[in-house]
Amino acid sequence: MIGDVTVKVCGITRVADAAVALSFGADYLGVNCWSGSPRYVAPALRPALLREIPAAKRIAVTVNPTVAEAQSLRAEGFAAVQVHFDPSTRDCDPAALAAALGPQHLWLAPKLADGVAWPTELLKYSQTCLHDAHAKGAFGGTGKQADWTRFQSLQTAHSGHVWVLAGGLGPTNVAAAVQASARFLDLNSGVEISPGLKSAEKLSDVRTVLLKNSQS
Repeated sequence: MIGDVTVKVCGITRVADAAVALSFGADYLGVNCWSGSPRYVAPALRPALLREIPAAKRIAVTVNPTVAEAQSLRAEGFAAVQVHFDPSTRDCDPAALAAALGPQHLWLAPKLADGVAWPTELLKYSQTCLHDAHAKGAFGGTGKQADWTRFQSLQTAHSGHVWVLAGGLGPTNVAAAVQASARFLDLNSGVEISPGLKSAEKLSDVRTVLLKNSQS
């Protein structure tokens, strides 16, 4: 935790970046296990990376995983599986994933166009929900800012769940995100030099902003 905000740094591809993110206070580190991502970490490379991340802080980031794939990621040593999917299709089965992993080990990140109602029936499958920006043809990590107003409404209406705000967060807007009620931030493109290469300077700046905000 940095100040009074829980922080996940996503898209970790290098041991050095994992060490820096942890040193700055990250509560979770996301490793992209979907081959369609520019931040993808292949299975053969993941053990070395995971050795540097405390077990409880390892989050596997996926898109439309099967139950077998999700279970395999848990077996690799990930604490939870973050699932990006489009609820309007049948490419993913959150109910089956929840039954196999348990809601405490499943983070749901539905891909929703602006103005589309958040499918609250998903809440029974997961304790942690990630609200990200919508980008046609992409699943997260786009740098676009999410709809913070919708995030606030969801967090207020369903306060028994953990709500994670993602989407273009970095040094220039994390203070505003916290002021907009976010208490769990997912950082990715906003703290990068290039996709998969984190910036120690930007992570440090985020830490400074969050600590200052918590003291004000």
